[in-house]
Amino acid sequence: MIQSSIAEVCKFKAIIDKKNAREKYMDEKSKILASQIKAGRLEESGSFPKVVLLDTVSSCNLRCSMCVHKDMTRKQGIMKWELLTKILDEIATVQKDTRIWMVFFGDPFVIKNAKPSIFDMIKYAKSIGLTDVVLNSNGCLMDETSAKKLIDSGLDSIYFGIDAATPETYAKLRVGGDYAETVNNVLTLIRLVKEQSSSHPKIFVQFVEMDENSAEKDAFVEFWSKQGVTVKIRPKVSWAGSIDAPNLVLGNQDRWPCHWLMQTMAIADDGRVVLCPVDLNANVVVGDATKNTLAEIWQQQLKELRSLHLTGRYSELPPMCRDCRDWQSARSDYHNMDNK
Repeated sequence: MIQSSIAEVCKFKAIIDKKNAREKYMDEKSKILASQIKAGRLEESGSFPKVVLLDTVSSCNLRCSMCVHKDMTRKQGIMKWELLTKILDEIATVQKDTRIWMVFFGDPFVIKNAKPSIFDMIKYAKSIGLTDVVLNSNGCLMDETSAKKLIDSGLDSIYFGIDAATPETYAKLRVGGDYAETVNNVLTLIRLVKEQSSSHPKIFVQFVEMDENSAEKDAFVEFWSKQGVTVKIRPKVSWAGSIDAPNLVLGNQDRWPCHWLMQTMAIADDGRVVLCPVDLNANVVVGDATKNTLAEIWQQQLKELRSLHLTGRYSELPPMCRDCRDWQSARSDYHNMDNK
C-alpha cells in the first residue's frame, strides 16, 4: 500500500515536472521569437541583402573558446582590392544604406600595416557613399596609432568582443589575449573620440553570454556603460553544431526562418558567397562574387533557400542548414547608461 502510494506520488511529480519544463520551454520560445519579430529580423529583405559581411581578412590572432576559427580548414587570406571595390561599388549603387561588416571571420587589425590596410578599405567604402560601415574586433592589436587611423577613416561603428569582467575569465575565453591591454586599447579609443569631439565611430563592447561568464554579466554591463559606450549581449552560437551551445534550448520542431539567411550575405576573401555567417569553412557555396553581381546571387540559390525557410520546408535544406539550431541565437540585447 505504502509502495503503491509512493509510486503514485513519483508518477504525479514526473507529470508536474514535465509540465513545468514544457511551460518554461514555451515561455523561452515566446520570448526569443517575440524579440526577433520586434526587431524585424525574420522578414525577407527583398531584392538585395540588408547586411553584407566581407572576409577582407580571414586570419585572427586569438583562439577563443566559443569560436571555431582555430579549427578553420579553408585557406586564410586577404581579399584582393579589385574584388573588394567591385563589391562595394555595387552596394553603393544598388543600396548604399546596406550594413557592411568589413570583417567576416578574421580580425581587422591583422592588416593594420598591410597595403592596402583595413583603414584604406574603410576609407574607400565611405568615399563612395556607403552609410553603415562597421567592424568587429577583439581589440588586442588596436594600438593608439590604429585607433587614430580608425577615427580618420570615417568608420561608422565598431564592436569589440571582450566577454569578461575579470582577467581570469577573459583568459579562459579569449585565449591568447591580454585582458588589461585590451581594455586599455578600447578605453584609448573612447578617449580619442571624446577628445576629437567625433561623432564616429560608435563604440560597442560585446559579451557572448555562456556558462563560463554569466556571473560577470552585470559587472560587465555596469563597467562599460559607465564608459559611455553601448554593451551588446548576445547568446552563444554553435557554429552549425561545431561546438556545444547548451543555451540552444529550442528544437527544430519549433523552428522559424533564420535572420541570417533572410537578410544577410557572407562573402569569403576569395569571392565565394557562403550559406551564412556561421559557415566558416565555406561548406555550402551559393555563388561567386568574382563572376556574378551580389544582386544576381541574392536572387538565385539564396532565394531558393529563403523560400524553403519561409514555407517551413526545412527538411529540404542542405544538411548544414537543415540540422543547425543557431537560428534561435540570431539576436542581441543592448545596454547603456539609459537602459542598463
